[in-house]
Amino acid sequence: MALLLACGDAGGGRDEGASAGSATAVSGITVTAPLTTNEPTSEATGTGGGTGGTGGAGSATGSDDGGIKFDLGKDTGGIDPDPDTGEAAGCQKIDFLFVVDNSGSMAEEQASLANSFNGFISSIQNTVMAKDYHIMVIDTDAGNAFEQSCFIVCQLLPVCEGFACNNLPKAEGCDAMLGTGLINDPNGTACGVTGGERFMVDAQQNLSSTFQCLAKVGTDGDGSERPMEAMIAAVTSLNGAGACNEGFLRKDALLVVTFITDEEDDGQSKGTPAGWQAALVAAKVGAEKSIVVLGLIGDPEQPNPVCGPDAAEASPRLRSFAESFTFGSTGSICSPDYAPFFDASVSVIDTACQQFEPPG
Repeated sequence: MALLLACGDAGGGRDEGASAGSATAVSGITVTAPLTTNEPTSEATGTGGGTGGTGGAGSATGSDDGGIKFDLGKDTGGIDPDPDTGEAAGCQKIDFLFVVDNSGSMAEEQASLANSFNGFISSIQNTVMAKDYHIMVIDTDAGNAFEQSCFIVCQLLPVCEGFACNNLPKAEGCDAMLGTGLINDPNGTACGVTGGERFMVDAQQNLSSTFQCLAKVGTDGDGSERPMEAMIAAVTSLNGAGACNEGFLRKDALLVVTFITDEEDDGQSKGTPAGWQAALVAAKVGAEKSIVVLGLIGDPEQPNPVCGPDAAEASPRLRSFAESFTFGSTGSICSPDYAPFFDASVSVIDTACQQFEPPG
């Protein structure tokens, strides 16, 4: 977003008293996942603005204690080993990509994401069979946050934070590229990512606090957010040999993409929802079911929205993109707590992992 075009105060339009749907309560979540049997399927439904992936089939219903239950089919027991190798079928690795809007209205939402990560990754570790993780955070512009932060100052003064306005420092190298994995906070202080890569691994020291540092990507980014373009670049051109994100995306890993933005991507990113989906599937060598997509977006156009007036834009293009995946889900960015969304998503990730077929 140009700084002056950023959304208004994200907190001002939140309606924490939003009515609860049968499966979504305040969080505005509905998540779907295919059944693990060949029995007829039914699509998950609910209120509060969330909708499940169109290719998915499980159903979510409210439990007696207000939680969410998922119909993921009959319990078929443990994962059968591969008859050729003797190893357990399903995914052994997961690549987590977080695409976080760094425009001027996103401070509260970034804090909510950061605060929910520890519970999310703990639940993944305790539930999902894969234990080998790559975790990368990217923002939605091409590294010009300092210039944006000085935009207003330089309309009035010749100097901003000690730099002449006609000679402001500019991002260089990987830091100037849209979709590059972040390793520093918005002030340029290292967040502690170890290993020399632009992503964390499961052995990362202080994993939760490092993620929290990275997820708070700041609010001085360009107001013309490009979340989908950043996402595609992160796993395609920037993932090649010698590129900034080299090694992040692995062919034999489940890919879990989470994007969070309070504005629609309706012309900023190149392409269309169908094109974004095709590009992401191509990055996974055509294996659409090896991708889980989670979107936290505005829901004012949905039944029983969580977002109040002017809190976030309706995002039909982003919603369409997420729900075009078998394992695609959306929730409301205006939810006061993202934990229920991520808790519900663990079941979908687990199902996708169990059904994962590594490329031959």
